[in-house]
Amino acid sequence: MRLQTILLPQLEKHDIEELFIHKEGGYISFNGYFNLFYIEKHKRYTDIQELSLKLCAKGYRSIILMHNSNELSRHDLKETILQEYEFVFPYHEKDQGVFWFILIESNEDKKYITGYFEGRSNKYREVNIAVAICTYRRETYILKFLVELERFMTNADQMESASHLCFYLIDNGKTLGQNENIVSAVAKFNGIVSVIPNMNAGGAGGFTRGMLEALKEKRKKALTHILLMDDDAIFMPDLFVRVYGFLTTLKEKYRAITLGGTLLREDYPYIQQASGEWFENFAVLNEHHLVDLRSYENCTAPFMCSTVGNQRLYSGWWCCCYSLEVIRDDNLPIPLFLHHDDIEFGIRNRENGIVFLNGVGVWHKGFELAFTGANLYYDVRNSLITTALHEPQRTTWEVKRWIWKRITAATIEFRYAEAKLVYQGLIDFCRGPEWLYSQDPDSLNTLVRAQIVLSKIEDLKKELTEDEYDEILKEIDQYRKTFGVETLKRYYSPQHRNASLLKKVTFNGWLLPADKKVAAISATDSPFAAFRKRRVILFEAFTGKGVVARRDFRMLQRSVVFYIKSSGMIDRYYKRAALEYRERLRKITSREAWENYLGLTE
Repeated sequence: MRLQTILLPQLEKHDIEELFIHKEGGYISFNGYFNLFYIEKHKRYTDIQELSLKLCAKGYRSIILMHNSNELSRHDLKETILQEYEFVFPYHEKDQGVFWFILIESNEDKKYITGYFEGRSNKYREVNIAVAICTYRRETYILKFLVELERFMTNADQMESASHLCFYLIDNGKTLGQNENIVSAVAKFNGIVSVIPNMNAGGAGGFTRGMLEALKEKRKKALTHILLMDDDAIFMPDLFVRVYGFLTTLKEKYRAITLGGTLLREDYPYIQQASGEWFENFAVLNEHHLVDLRSYENCTAPFMCSTVGNQRLYSGWWCCCYSLEVIRDDNLPIPLFLHHDDIEFGIRNRENGIVFLNGVGVWHKGFELAFTGANLYYDVRNSLITTALHEPQRTTWEVKRWIWKRITAATIEFRYAEAKLVYQGLIDFCRGPEWLYSQDPDSLNTLVRAQIVLSKIEDLKKELTEDEYDEILKEIDQYRKTFGVETLKRYYSPQHRNASLLKKVTFNGWLLPADKKVAAISATDSPFAAFRKRRVILFEAFTGKGVVARRDFRMLQRSVVFYIKSSGMIDRYYKRAALEYRERLRKITSREAWENYLGLTE
């Protein structure tokens, strides 16, 4: 069984060499992130008995098999002849660490290398995977995906895994069928790829529709798993090889384990943003943000190799594979539209376990490059739902403190509409699960998003003097030039939201005379960056959008009203609503409920 293909950097994409290999002189070490074989994960979860490396190579003198930093064996190669080889690793002797290999170059000009790790087992599981991609009017991304998929599906080397896949393009915008290029591309797959028009119920509704389709065709196609993927994510097709190879070799007791997806950054492709996170005390937590995968030391650190400590983790739905023993008629996500659908469902089903493998993941745009905006409504409402379900021990005082902090953070940065959305999210949580289920999700989303509008940066000329506008452009340009991994590290550091005593006691300078100079504040800056400012430009450097925001004491008074009203609302309704969510969860997460919610019963 092919477990993972030996991958090389490609000039047109994924060209960070150190993600795949490290070169030194004539030695090519295949110990980059994508080419390491993680022993402990396969030993614990799979029935693999033997492991070998199959190569087809020319232009290399010899090969060295490695375990961690230790040489296992050396073998001579035929330098001038394209030859197939098989080398056996001592899999039964090692329980931890990584296997990899080194090729020593010859003087031959033309060099060629392909290969893969092959696992042998006494038994293989029957696995067929439905891949569900949720999309909303992103035809460009879908076309790119279909081109990549066609290349993969027609590669003879990949046919074992390719023949066990089918694909659902969940079309929340109902526009894919109107695009001739997409219709033509889909037709080439002879039914393997299906376009499923769906109402716009957000990512939660789109991915759940994919689950419903998989359940409907489970018997017909002998489906065993569903792989969820974002439409705007960049992936390497060997993802499918690795998912299939791992699932077919699973031990019986781990047959329902979740195979999570690693999140890499699109802007810094060598940075791992997340490989499993957890939710606690209203916060998404991640012990290992921004891991540089160019480093062999990072890739072989205990947190990358070990299977210990995964019990509390969940995977985002940018890439996540569930068993259809977990996805059932009576166990589907909550209709949350977006944000926390993956978190809540992951927590609810974590007794099945979760594992993350190198190469099973995607590249995605950074989430912190834009202001939270209207999504704050969903963050608040859905965080409260997740907390009510899975942290029932939280007190009303803890809930109040969290809500007040969210209102404060928005207010001190003059993001008054967001402060209102925090309060609105609380109100709608308190209305309970029946209210949530009864809403038209698209209409509600339209109302929420209408409350926050960012303009093009050039449109801000109307509200600034010429000198102010020029200065702001310089600051934004400087931000773009200096933006980097260090910027992200500061953003994710505990100090990001820390403030001096002066800033705290003066409500970030609201009680002090205003500084009249306009400041430019990005989405990655601390909210305390607006200290004493009368006006600020809240800008998104990479979308070219922004807004002029002002200190407004009437809005401050409104936020104080939100503090008071939210306190009363939490005292009066929080515990009741939390109990309703716990008692009535199954009523809104069943197949029947979802089919009715999505209008599939008409």
